Formats: sequence, C-alpha cells, structure tokens
Amino acid sequence: MLMESALQAIRDHGMIAPGDRVLIAVSGGLDSVVLLDVLHRLAPQLQCESIVGHIDHGLRGADSAGDAAFVETLAASYGLPVYVHRLDPSDLEISKTHGREGAARVARLAALEAMASRADARRIALAHTANDRAETVLYRLARGAGSTGLRGILPVRGMYVRPLLGITRGDIADYAQAHGLDWREDASNADLSFARNRIRHEVLPELRELNPEAVHAVCRAADLLTDLDEALDYFVTDCADRMSGGATFWPRDGFRELPGSAARLLVREAIRRTRGNLDGITLQHVDAVRSLVTGTEAHGELSLPRLRVRVDREFVSFASQGAGGEVPADLALDLGDNPLPDGSTLQFEILPHHDTDPAPTDDDPWTEVADADRVVFPLRLRVRAPGDRFRPLGLAEDVKLKDFLINAKTPYYDRDRIPLVCDGNGIIWVVGLRLSDTVKVSERTRRVLRMKLKGLR
Repeated sequence: MLMESALQAIRDHGMIAPGDRVLIAVSGGLDSVVLLDVLHRLAPQLQCESIVGHIDHGLRGADSAGDAAFVETLAASYGLPVYVHRLDPSDLEISKTHGREGAARVARLAALEAMASRADARRIALAHTANDRAETVLYRLARGAGSTGLRGILPVRGMYVRPLLGITRGDIADYAQAHGLDWREDASNADLSFARNRIRHEVLPELRELNPEAVHAVCRAADLLTDLDEALDYFVTDCADRMSGGATFWPRDGFRELPGSAARLLVREAIRRTRGNLDGITLQHVDAVRSLVTGTEAHGELSLPRLRVRVDREFVSFASQGAGGEVPADLALDLGDNPLPDGSTLQFEILPHHDTDPAPTDDDPWTEVADADRVVFPLRLRVRAPGDRFRPLGLAEDVKLKDFLINAKTPYYDRDRIPLVCDGNGIIWVVGLRLSDTVKVSERTRRVLRMKLKGLR
C-alpha cells in the first residue's frame, strides 16, 4: 500500500521523470531509510537512477560518525553510490540567525544542492511524511502565519521532491518492520527543547485524542488552504495587472475602492512584484502601507525592509530600497552609449532621415527621434530645476515643466527623478514622456538624432 501511495504521489506531482538522476537524502533515521528502500524498488518503473547523499552535522560526536558509516554500508547493500559531506561549524555559523534548528536546515540544504550538482542529479528526494507536514502547519499556526505559510511542506519545491509526504509515520514504521529494515535512532528527536519535538510528542497526541485521524485532518486543511491561496494568487494577479497596467505606480483610488482584506492582498502583491519576494514582510508592514495608501494625506512616504513606498494625491509607487534610478544633477552626454548610475544607458545616434522612421513610437516611450540640425550640441542630462520651462511636442508655446508633469499625471515623488535631455537652448526630451516641439522632425529634416534609454530597471 505504501509503495502504491508513493508511486501515485510521484506521478501526480511529476516528481521524477524517466532518465532522471535522483539524490536521495538519507540521514539513517527511519523515514529516510524507508524512502531509500521505496525509491530503490520503484526505480525500474520510474526509469531513474538513484544516488545516496548523507550530511554529517558533526554535532553528535561518535553518533554522527556512526550515522555516516551506517549510511555508507546501507548504500553499498543496495549497490548505490554514496556521497557524504561533513558540515563545518562555520557552515552553521553563517545561518545562526535562523536559530539552532533553522541553521542546521539551511546548511543541510546548501550541502545537498552542492552534492546534487557534483552528482549531476536533477532531483533531491527528502523523506518528509504527513506527520512532518502536520507538525509544520501547527508550528506556523502558533506563530500566526497566513494562508501561504499554512500550506506547510509542499510535495515539490524547486528540485526537492517528497514522495512520502502523504504517508503517516505509523505507516512508515509498519513498512520498515514488514521489510526487515534497520535504522538509526537520533536521541535529539526526543529533546523537548526543540519546538517541533514538543508539537510531535505533546500537541499531536492531544489532537489525536479529539480525532484519531488528526494528522490527515491537518494535512487536508493545508490542502484546502493551498487551493484557496492559489486561487487568490490568480485573482489578485489579474487585479494587479489591470490596476497598474504594467506601470511602476498604481492609482490610490484603486486601493480605496477595495474592502480592507482585498486591499491587503493587493498591497502584498505590489510588494512581491517590487522586491521579488515577501521575506521579512509582516502583517504590520502590510497594514502600514495600506493605511498610507488609503489615508487622506496628500503626500507621504514609508520605508520597510528593502522597500520604499511613496504616495501623492493620485498615485502610490513601490520601489526597492537601495535600487538605482537617481539621475545625476548634471552629466555631459556624447554620441554613442552613455552609462547612467542606475545601470541603464542613454544612447544617441545621428542617422540619415531616410534610414529612420521619423515618427515617435507610441509603444516605446524610451525612444525618440529629433531633427539633428535643430539640436544645439553638446547635450547634457539633468533633473528639473525651479523655473524650468518646456515646449511639449504639438504646442506652439512654452509651459512650466511643473504644470506639464502634473498634467501628465506623473507621481509627485517621481518628478524630481525624471531624466531631462537638454541642448544649448533647453530641454529637448523629458525622457519617457515627451519630445520638445523645438526639435521635432519635419519635411525639411535631413538628419535625425535617435535617442534611446536602454536597460531601464
């Protein structure tokens, strides 16, 4: 029965493909020994190649060395190659901020990934069970996790696969006994100073008094939360796409129109898109952003871990703290490529008129063409200054640059960061927004100056 359940899980989640090399992480404990035996028996059906990997934490003296020797002997009994890596104290020191358990886990996973790379293994199989998942859900519940955290351990994450995740530890023990398997006991599993051990030995037994199938019940709840979380991701992503339109700023009214719970989800999505993840972001952070965005203050700013949020009357912008984007106060520009501090490049080329489409491209705001013979060289790059005036393309007279930016609905805090390309007479391009009418291409144009901002982040 256990074999069939593991095989079904592998197929349902696409854990292992024919031809894969799989590094099986074997600690020597009950769960990993059963995982090794199951995958070895299933290898002909899966058409995969197995390799054994063992991480010696070096924390248990002779017991650690005994575990490594046991795994090497076990792998040899299956005729499988084995890799053993002993962690140095420095490996654990690097991740000490994660706590004793967390540091060991981070170091162990890093070592397994390095081992898989050396062995050319596409997958790393871990021996987590349904009990492990239930313990993780309960641990995170006690810490106040949201729906994403309460998914618990997932069957597949990156190169990691967990074929036994739907199987209880009781069934694992029955399988080991039925097949005459030997394993090593880790005394630290009974140490109640570890939070997970207290959940395993004290909390789950109490829950089983209420419901003998408590482990499966908790995992079923985690599955339902997974479905809900994925559905929310779908709808929130769609809402975010429609609201932002791919821009770097979002309309404040869009947040104000949403119920508080929906606004929180949208704030989380905006943060995730900006930072790439939500690491270190708490509910308090999200609520602080929501209060700023939906409040009545005309302008405001908030700094969070690796994130800056700014609002004006109409818009909210999210930006990575420490990211580039600052425009030099005054920078000489040459023909060719001009690198900017944020990693982008301003490129200028003079081309014959007949070689270039003179019409500005509506779908590319970062490219413009001007009449090269109406440009007074040399060029300079700067940001706005008090009293700046500008003649937008299509107008016959100058306007205040401030008024132009307001009418263009440029977010308040972005106005001082917009690059301005200037010639000897003044502003010829408000980058990303408008060319000056003073250098527009006409029927008399013989040469064009093509201006392009590349690599914008």
